Amino acid sequence: MGAKIDYAVFIEELDKKLQGYFESFGDNICCKRGCSECCECGDYPLSDLELEYLMKGFIALESSVKLQVQNNIKNMVKGGVCPFLVNKECSVYKYRPIICRVHGLAYIYKDEEVKLPYCVEHNKNFAKIYDESGFVGQPILANLDTSHILDGLYKEIRNMYDWIKTNESSK
Repeated sequence: MGAKIDYAVFIEELDKKLQGYFESFGDNICCKRGCSECCECGDYPLSDLELEYLMKGFIALESSVKLQVQNNIKNMVKGGVCPFLVNKECSVYKYRPIICRVHGLAYIYKDEEVKLPYCVEHNKNFAKIYDESGFVGQPILANLDTSHILDGLYKEIRNMYDWIKTNESSK
């Protein structure tokens, strides 16, 4: 694992950068409070570093919300609803993983391929510049994938289901 960092400060700086991207591409972004389609079906890959930070958010939740999240975890299925989604909102928003922070943006990743948000095919983010031939706009010319952003600051990346279910089975 790389050098020790203050992850909260790291995330604060990342959020400032991402805010600029969201503002620059605002005409193509449909995300708004209560829109949770991307949180209702995914694998939610996150690193061990992100999981540790996410758990700080979980610990800070008020008990009724924490109980709801715990119930969601019990019923969690791979590729299903994020267990931290409560009433169509992220209960740990400040502590959410990078995949959640960058979702909604179109960006370049491995081999110059464009990564599009899940909702583009549901006529939401970037749908104005996406058609049957593919993406016809200019994506962010930066790789915003978790592994690239964290570049060696983590030990492992797994999807949330595997992190949680592995932890549950080891109890």
